[in-house]
Amino acid sequence: MTGAGETESKWRLPAALPASLPFAAEKVRTVWLTLLACVVVVQLMGLGYVLFDAYRVNPAYRAIGLSTDFDDHDRPEVKPVRADAAAAGLSEGDRITSVSGKSVGPDPSAFSIARALLAVRGDLVTIGVRKPDGRALSVRLSRSSRAPFIVEPNPLSVNLRMAVRLVSTLLSSAALLASSLVLLLRRPRDPEAVLFGLGFLAAAAAVDPPLLMWMSVGTGWVVNVFTGIWWMAMTIAFAAFPDGRFTPHWLRWSLLGAPLLGLILAFDGLGDFIGLIVGVAVPLMLLAGQILRYRRLEPGAKRQQIKWAALGFVAGFLLVGAALAMSLVHYDAWPAKARGIWLLATVTLFNLGFAILPLGLLISLMRFRLWDVDRIISRSVSYALVSGAIGLLWALLSDVAKQIVASLFGEGHSMIGLALGAIVAAGVFGPTQKLVQRWSKRRFNPSSADLDRLPERLRIWREHCDPAELAARTLDVAMRALHASAGAVFVRTPTGRDLLASRSAKGVDDDLVGSAATGTPVGAHVVHLENQDGLAGWLILSPREDGTRFPKSELTALSAAAAPIAEALRIASAGGGRGDAVLSLLDEVQQRISRLEQGRVRPT
Repeated sequence: MTGAGETESKWRLPAALPASLPFAAEKVRTVWLTLLACVVVVQLMGLGYVLFDAYRVNPAYRAIGLSTDFDDHDRPEVKPVRADAAAAGLSEGDRITSVSGKSVGPDPSAFSIARALLAVRGDLVTIGVRKPDGRALSVRLSRSSRAPFIVEPNPLSVNLRMAVRLVSTLLSSAALLASSLVLLLRRPRDPEAVLFGLGFLAAAAAVDPPLLMWMSVGTGWVVNVFTGIWWMAMTIAFAAFPDGRFTPHWLRWSLLGAPLLGLILAFDGLGDFIGLIVGVAVPLMLLAGQILRYRRLEPGAKRQQIKWAALGFVAGFLLVGAALAMSLVHYDAWPAKARGIWLLATVTLFNLGFAILPLGLLISLMRFRLWDVDRIISRSVSYALVSGAIGLLWALLSDVAKQIVASLFGEGHSMIGLALGAIVAAGVFGPTQKLVQRWSKRRFNPSSADLDRLPERLRIWREHCDPAELAARTLDVAMRALHASAGAVFVRTPTGRDLLASRSAKGVDDDLVGSAATGTPVGAHVVHLENQDGLAGWLILSPREDGTRFPKSELTALSAAAAPIAEALRIASAGGGRGDAVLSLLDEVQQRISRLEQGRVRPT
């Protein structure tokens, strides 16, 4: 029995990642920096190839009436975009086998074909192609042909397209590489940080701009390998997020499942459709596990870490998913401008998705600005709802107004309908925005809403609470809203100050209380509780656990409540705290009067 138990324990999957790697931090940093340098070189090479493709390769194909793309197996193929190329017998799906009589091989890369095409001098270019059915064809094309285009050129200038693409690419590369570098410098022996950092590097080596380079030189399998690596590393790390423990316990199976599926993805063994399902379903399952864990946790840093990670993960996942969905749309029959904007938007959303994904995880792992996520979510939801609602309202009102104006004044005055719709939408915008902002704040950031309502609540508390209870309630609201690590409220006395209430995440903060009794604590935020009658006391808050500053909006709301707090403290000190006893005495008097009227009690 002992042997069986030992065997079972030996093969049981661990419930958590190791506390630290068994290697020295210097060795981890050396390997990590080497990989980081290699990825930077790959990024620069990919950037160079993107520029080469945009300014040299694409114009060379366009000059002979062709465009190039990749098939489902990452092999280069061409299609005619000019009438003379189509008349010569070229069609979509043809693969180039020779240029000016020189063979480029049975399975050439896009880069080798481009080099051969750019090397041809003169006006005429002879290319040999192989049809999808296996037939061979040789055609002669002219670079100076005036034949009309059957596929309109992209009206967006190449400079504009490259500027937008490079900005989004720069954001993606900077986010991935910088996040990996920060984790390297700050947490080199943390297994979870190492997995995320390596995943960021692998993703940076697989997405734009290196993506086009790998496919063009005939090594598209490299993209699959890097994709399998970053998917595997980030799946295991996210399953153990944020403290290295696999919770719920079934997530520990990611230690076996993630390497296996990552290996299959790396060698493209599932096919595009099944591979996409696996790549989407597993992250969604992990997100569901994190939601379960979030619901079981008490309010604190871990919950905020999960919020930040989920925010970055969901936002990045939605953008990348939207880009992949847009790439599946058949847009060949669209107008040239719409097609160009659609393609540019697809690439931009894909890059922005990979720019957002690491930032949420980085903030969460570094425990920086943990408490600002509620405010960001609240504002994002309110802006999205208001923008969508006002846009829909403007579209509906404009359409109705156009019909009315057209029926009254004729079709030539349709612009008046658009103007009327815009005026009405603008008038609705302000009130709607305030309502939605209040709702989103109550829904996603209730502690901040409680701080806004503090002056109103003080008018009730001051009639029924003594000064200590009123100070304690006020301090609770302020600490929840600003997520301070500790706080205290002092009342001003003729000889100095007296402590009314003190709170801390770990009990009473003796250091804060002791230093505040004689002066202002270092690094603390002090609110002077003062109104027209003078200074009544001080509310002192210690910095957050992550060391970040309090947000200005919450500080403004707290400052606005300083005068009502001072007034409430004075009223409570003057006897407002005996309101409950007075009410109880009045109830007793009313009961006695009622019994006297009914003859139950005889007067003495």
